[in-house]
Amino acid sequence: MRTIVIVGALLVGAAGAALSGQDLLSAAKDQYASAAYEDALSTLSRLDGEAAPDVARQADEYRAFCLYALGRTGEAESVAESLIRKEPLLRLAAADASPRLESMFSDVRKRLLPSLIRERYRVARTAVDQKSFSAAEPSLADARRMIAEAERLGVRDDGLADLSVLVDGFLQLIKSNADQRVAAQQAPAAVVPNAPAAVPDRPAAPAPSASRAEAPSATRAAGVAKTAAIVPQVYSVADEGITPPVVIEQKMPPMTLEMQRIVKTIKANGMLDVVIDESGRVVDVTVRRSMNSSIDTLIVRAARNWKYRPAMKDGEPVRYSKTLLLVP
Repeated sequence: MRTIVIVGALLVGAAGAALSGQDLLSAAKDQYASAAYEDALSTLSRLDGEAAPDVARQADEYRAFCLYALGRTGEAESVAESLIRKEPLLRLAAADASPRLESMFSDVRKRLLPSLIRERYRVARTAVDQKSFSAAEPSLADARRMIAEAERLGVRDDGLADLSVLVDGFLQLIKSNADQRVAAQQAPAAVVPNAPAAVPDRPAAPAPSASRAEAPSATRAAGVAKTAAIVPQVYSVADEGITPPVVIEQKMPPMTLEMQRIVKTIKANGMLDVVIDESGRVVDVTVRRSMNSSIDTLIVRAARNWKYRPAMKDGEPVRYSKTLLLVP
């Protein structure tokens, strides 16, 4: 059998130019199955950059398999890393994928997922900020699936729980926005007389609940900048190596009965950004998505009194931008 494989390798070398990518891949698979790992690597090296995507992906898988079998573990993991960066939820379909190889790919995926999730989130958040919801949705859906995989693998990352809430919140906001557009298109055009006036600010009962999540990095000064001092860097859940702030006090404001009725009619979630300084105080509040102007005013006023244990980086407190999804 070994002689046949060597002859086959020579035939591949002699007629390499005439062989397709699929032929070369098949030959490399046969060589791998016969433990001719160096020959398989040589055959795979003949694949050019014009190979079909599926052939190229399988070739990289077998390249990693061969390197791993030869004890070149670092090189094998490097190939696996390249594959997973392109396709984070890649599953090895090859029959030759042993449990040890599956474990190696799983370990690489576990290491890469936190940064890949944040990368998808950053892309999505940029699109959301530009009101390009159709562009944001695929990245958010990818991030949601990757978070589920990270949870399955037991990835430990202080920000993943908050990212999960935020990704779900953005997906809900996008769906709500789409539903509202459909409803607006279907509704007959009409002028509504006697629109209700803004409800006065009278405290009474509890407000909507806030789901905790994080917002992207920004470089806003505390309130309105009055000096030319350099603004401290503001981190977020999109940054790695940051321990998010922990809530000490986050009371929502009381509302009048009229406001409670308004809240019950609101179908879309609101969104609030707060910047928390190094001492855990809220120093800036921005309404990202309004629920109602009067309700927004109450919540912003209350937010300035919230207290947190500050975010940490390398053992030092840092400023942090955090988003709260306001659920009616």
